[in-house]
Amino acid sequence: MKKWLTASFLVACFFAASFVPSVSRAQFTNGSLYLGPQLGLGIGYGGGATVGGTIEGAVTNPGTVGSGRLAFAGRIDYWGWNNGYYSYSFIPLSVHCNYHFVVSDPRWDLFAGLGLGYAIVSFSYDGPGSSSTSYGGAFFTIGGGTRYFVSTNVAIRGEIALFSYLPFILGVDFRI
Repeated sequence: MKKWLTASFLVACFFAASFVPSVSRAQFTNGSLYLGPQLGLGIGYGGGATVGGTIEGAVTNPGTVGSGRLAFAGRIDYWGWNNGYYSYSFIPLSVHCNYHFVVSDPRWDLFAGLGLGYAIVSFSYDGPGSSSTSYGGAFFTIGGGTRYFVSTNVAIRGEIALFSYLPFILGVDFRI
């Protein structure tokens, strides 16, 4: 089921993006929110393929803080596993402050940022001597990424992070 969802997500995103005409004036701007689904590759306790979403909006104009823009983002992801006896779920929630650099090609949006999050972890055993436990923990992340606008309102996003449960993320963002 998980492989089917992952494959369906990727096919739908690239299919939708291929039919949207390219617009040379698209760029990360103030006054818009960027919302979209994403797939991640987790490590450690959250190891495996994750599904989730991100929302981001700019809070400064170019020139206020250097030549770029500051933006705030929120993210939620999910990874779970169940074999009938054992089940495990991992839900990281995080907020990020990103700096978006000004580049000459407006189709590209390069950014770097810092994030703070909280991971909710649940584990249960459904057999003789059944048990379950839940716990959570804070985490810090630093990373960067890029968006490529395939149209004024649609962008493909890739991110790489350090000190994170999700070091690799691929998503599609829609300007709303």
